[in-house]
Amino acid sequence: MAGYNETIISRRRLGVLSAGSIVVIVGIALRLVQLQVLDHHHYLALARASQSHKYDVLPQRGEIYAMDDGQMSPLVLNQTLDTLYADPKYINNKTLVAGKLAAAAGGSSADYMKLLSKNSDYVVLATKLPDNLSSKVKALNLAGIGLQAENYRLYPEGSLASQLLGFVNASGQGQYGLEGYFNTKLAGKPGLLDATTDVNGIPIATANNYLRPPVNGDSYVLTIDRNIQAQVEKYLAAGVQAVGAPSGSAVVMDPNTGAILAMANYPTYDPSNYNAVTDYSVFANSVVSNAFEPGSGFKTFTMAAGLDSGKVTPNTTYNDTGTYVVDGYTVKNSENRAYGSENMDDVIQRSLNTGVMFVLRMMGTSADVITLPGKQLLYNYLTGHFDFGIKTGIEQAGESPGHVNPPTSSDVNYANMTFGQGLDVTMIQMVQGYAAVANGGTLYKPYLVGKVMHSNGSSTTTKPTVLKSHIISTQTASELTTMLEGVVDRGTGEATKIPGYEIAGKTGTAQVARPDGQGYDPTDNIGSFTGYGPAGDPKFVMMVRINNPKTPGFAESTTVPVFGQITSWLLRYLEVPPNQ
Repeated sequence: MAGYNETIISRRRLGVLSAGSIVVIVGIALRLVQLQVLDHHHYLALARASQSHKYDVLPQRGEIYAMDDGQMSPLVLNQTLDTLYADPKYINNKTLVAGKLAAAAGGSSADYMKLLSKNSDYVVLATKLPDNLSSKVKALNLAGIGLQAENYRLYPEGSLASQLLGFVNASGQGQYGLEGYFNTKLAGKPGLLDATTDVNGIPIATANNYLRPPVNGDSYVLTIDRNIQAQVEKYLAAGVQAVGAPSGSAVVMDPNTGAILAMANYPTYDPSNYNAVTDYSVFANSVVSNAFEPGSGFKTFTMAAGLDSGKVTPNTTYNDTGTYVVDGYTVKNSENRAYGSENMDDVIQRSLNTGVMFVLRMMGTSADVITLPGKQLLYNYLTGHFDFGIKTGIEQAGESPGHVNPPTSSDVNYANMTFGQGLDVTMIQMVQGYAAVANGGTLYKPYLVGKVMHSNGSSTTTKPTVLKSHIISTQTASELTTMLEGVVDRGTGEATKIPGYEIAGKTGTAQVARPDGQGYDPTDNIGSFTGYGPAGDPKFVMMVRINNPKTPGFAESTTVPVFGQITSWLLRYLEVPPNQ
């Protein structure tokens, strides 16, 4: 009986095992059906996803050129360097890979290890790899490690026109200057590559790959003359250093078109090495971004309003006592000098504060006091004719509009405004206004871009833009030019006198407001000279500004010599024949 029972038990066990095996087999079969039939598309998609990646295809950033003897001269180019990146999920032995990368590309294996440990499918390990290091990395043939060619900015002229150009930061964004102003157009539009990859995560060529090509950025040919720019920077730097000043700026414009021929600031920097700069103020283009009180150079515009409105003529006289009391404040001429009977020519030549305050009174309803109608008329000329208080629209990031106080401001404020204190302007606005005097009354829009070269091979040439015509009459412009010639011939601008040439211009020595708003700093000033030449047929208008010179004296001893040096060189370079 025992043997019989054991046989039955064995048969039962065999049956259970057989049944279990059948259940397992059926389960496996059903799972295979699910995987291969029901879930086929799902797992196929997963497989394809693991072998397919999307990559941005970066466009080439547009380049920037100056002009040199009628030919394009590069100021900003692109150079191609490799970015070393990783897809960590393809890397099994991260420690080994980190060590090999350190040996091939330089850097610390510990730093590579930290990056390879990130939970990401795209990690940048290094940028700007030169060809020799890229070749070493390629030779390693490491799974999950790739190299991507990228464009970087190259500034072949170093610091030349740096504030005008700006730079491109590590994120590929243009900052300051033209790089900031035209960032979107320079950058272009990225393309897209949806590609099958190999086991190392590297794209392979297949018929299923999708490529949307990038659109390269626009390139710009500037109105800047490379030689003029270089000389202006040279003379400006020497002039700033000679008077112990911390900084200075200069701008040269064609008064008959508005085209900028040079725009310089000192100190400067190298855009290729912008991250070495510690004083970020050096990035700003002060010619357009730094609004300041211009001082006596602004008297030209007060006189323009008086002459053009018919309230005074060059021969109109007044009694200069050296002072004028307004709102309880005594306003004086420089050096507290009084000259007695003077006409309007003398006012500009001697730079008399009392004289331009007289012009303001004459524009009102009384020759003895400043009135609201006189302030309103001056305001209309400054803002409605010469566009002070309004951005010029020049192609630069960070342009300031400046500020002109309304006629409801105090009488003493308007008295100060007549000689360039108590209002804010920019250098680009000053040369725009002087250009209108130089050319007979046409206000041009200043511009830096002469031509835009598009990625499709077409180009757009910039035409001069007339903002307003006859902002002053040709007679007024001629009378002002004669007055400004007198400044050079026998006034504060004598250091710009050049035998055989008639130069017109005006000095300005401006006080600088205290940061706390409590009056002016007696130890600080801004020296400037704005002018044009030759006076009868102007080829350029220029302003030079030097901030806080440490040598004693007014602008005629600190700034005018720099203007004279640049003017002398310009006349030779532009081959302007003497007229005497």
